[in-house]
Amino acid sequence: MRAAIRTGLLGTTIAFNKDHPHPLPDTAELKPNELLIKVKSAAINPVDYKLPRFIGGTVVGIDVAGTVERVCPDTDFRVGDSVFGRVEIKSSGSLADYAIASVNKVAKKPDWLSFDKAAAIGTVYLTGVQAFKLGNVKEGSSVLVIGASGGCGLAGIQLAVAMKAKVVGICSGKNFEFVKGESGSNQAENANLELVDYTDEKAMREFKEKNAGKFDCIYDTATGSGHGEDYVSSMVKLLKDGSGEYVQINGGLTTLLRYLTGTMKPQQKFFFTSEKDNQTDLAEIARLLKSTGVKPYLESKSFDEKSVTEGFEQLKGRRTKGKIVFNMD
Repeated sequence: MRAAIRTGLLGTTIAFNKDHPHPLPDTAELKPNELLIKVKSAAINPVDYKLPRFIGGTVVGIDVAGTVERVCPDTDFRVGDSVFGRVEIKSSGSLADYAIASVNKVAKKPDWLSFDKAAAIGTVYLTGVQAFKLGNVKEGSSVLVIGASGGCGLAGIQLAVAMKAKVVGICSGKNFEFVKGESGSNQAENANLELVDYTDEKAMREFKEKNAGKFDCIYDTATGSGHGEDYVSSMVKLLKDGSGEYVQINGGLTTLLRYLTGTMKPQQKFFFTSEKDNQTDLAEIARLLKSTGVKPYLESKSFDEKSVTEGFEQLKGRRTKGKIVFNMD
């Protein structure tokens, strides 16, 4: 089968293979609670090129959408079901013709979502909805999303708007119209969305001065993302004193050590996307997106050697808006 695989000494070089072994030979049995999926579409994330082979497995990719090919006993899924979610990365990446997924990491795909759109949901939207749970976001909450035009940031904007929060996004001014157009704020009832240009020093300074102690949740998708960004020290003062939560999804060595040793500062949280009960979260994400009529913004590519190379070059160079999705057909 076709697959994008990790090669080289450390397994950090990504290559296209036309004849990679099938993840489940005909004579093999699925493990309990597993499904074999015929992949229709797969999306990529920065973690896909950052993980070495001994952690991420040979085949690249986490986010998937496809049809169920084989099922384990005692599951509600049936052969032929259309599903979306995340795969078991150590045994089977998503960027291949076939992949294996745990039953609690996928959900049935709604008819109104194409396979490409559904594949784009996985990691970034699960990260967003779980971050907002940590931040105790609900209707009427004041939410600040840092990095609003990136994959995780835009997903966060869409989810927060659908949750009827009061939303502010920080991104470059040149991306204002893009974020507004994809946010769902035009469709959502009583939507409240404001954008701030981080390249405008005066606008940022005034924003910080006027909004000290205002936000219930700050969702930081930019700090520690690989280009030296660090918003934490200047933005944490915008939290409501004693109740606001600063939730970041990237960070340097110091942040990681604090997380691992349980010494994060008060009102600051750092987390990795949980793999527990993704099925419930995926269903909630679909419900929220349907409520405003928005869908993931993506760039679709064919699944071949040239496109795989181009896709990862774009991802590494941060030259894309939304998600890069490979269509297997």
